[in-house]
Amino acid sequence: MAERSRPIPPDLTREEVDEICHPLVQNAAKVRFLRGMGIKVEQRPDGSPLVSREHYVQVRQRAASAGSQLMDDAAVTSDGPAWGVH
Repeated sequence: MAERSRPIPPDLTREEVDEICHPLVQNAAKVRFLRGMGIKVEQRPDGSPLVSREHYVQVRQRAASAGSQLMDDAAVTSDGPAWGVH
């Protein structure tokens, strides 16, 4: 019998938000943290963060590509030691 896969929800689950914001516990702190990452955050009636999955993925992809570009530029233009994890 074929296994039925669940559709991916349009917003991050509370568990996913908790994992991203670990070790933060308070909802207000989670909202500040996520907004500090450049993520648009709505709030549920209970104050917990509500984040669009699509927007979160876009922001993270931009950050990853910008980070790799910075590392590439630093490696090319620097005569000093290459600080960071390689």
